[in-house]
Amino acid sequence: MLSRMLNESLKLPVQMVRRYSAMVALAGLESHDSVRLRAVGEALRESLSNTVSVEEKRIISLIEKRRSSLLYSDKEITVIDFGAGSSSSNRTKEEMEAGVISTVFVSDVCKASMPRFWATFLFKLIRKLEPLSCVELGSCVGISASYQAASLSMNGKGRLVTLEGSQEIAKIAQETLEWLGLRNVSVVTGSFRETMKSVLDSAKPIDFFFNDGHHDHDAVLKYFDDAFPSLSEDAVVVFDDISWSPGMRKAWAAIEHDERVAASISLRKLGIAFIGNNYASKERFRIPL
Repeated sequence: MLSRMLNESLKLPVQMVRRYSAMVALAGLESHDSVRLRAVGEALRESLSNTVSVEEKRIISLIEKRRSSLLYSDKEITVIDFGAGSSSSNRTKEEMEAGVISTVFVSDVCKASMPRFWATFLFKLIRKLEPLSCVELGSCVGISASYQAASLSMNGKGRLVTLEGSQEIAKIAQETLEWLGLRNVSVVTGSFRETMKSVLDSAKPIDFFFNDGHHDHDAVLKYFDDAFPSLSEDAVVVFDDISWSPGMRKAWAAIEHDERVAASISLRKLGIAFIGNNYASKERFRIPL
């Protein structure tokens, strides 16, 4: 108990130091010739400084109110997980394809949602990039999808399709989106193997692709390959938890070096890959978050 409390008490100072260092490192992005790279720099700076308009603050507060209610829920649900489980699960390919069934508390599922800071960054990124067609792998309880859909709504254009493997979790995500009155987003339920192709076909050309659904080396690379033909010429692809496990770190390294990726940004937790030919040379950025 004492060790856990000490670790928690140290998190905030470490985060503050990292974010201060990140603010310093942003200059290279904010002054870049690429509009898209500058957009990332602006989105990061506004997220780090908590710069939000009155309307942005209103919708973010509503989403966080929904998150809070789910975190305090004592409801139990039966879920099927087609993903990698925890970073130490070592699930086989066969186990992931079949899905692992378990009974869990909604509050525990919600804890896996994207934290507020990163969700706000996602929100800001979409505000700056103004994509029209967005796809998310991994709805969870709908928190990150709400941030993205709300951002699209504030832009006055764009639509999101979010995919979730577990029916019970997808139902909660749908309830989250309905509670917030977000109508520019659809939840598709089923394993990605079964649902992804049709979603890609109907959503293309996809401007913004967010992979937060299957934290496994082979799966990350496969879904990138599968999605690539449906991406727009200047698409942005975001990968969550790139430092989550050795396999995820290896997958992100492969993405960074992929010849189809013109530029990449590593944010420790998130990796951002830029598709397109509007760059003089391949560039890689590291922001210490």
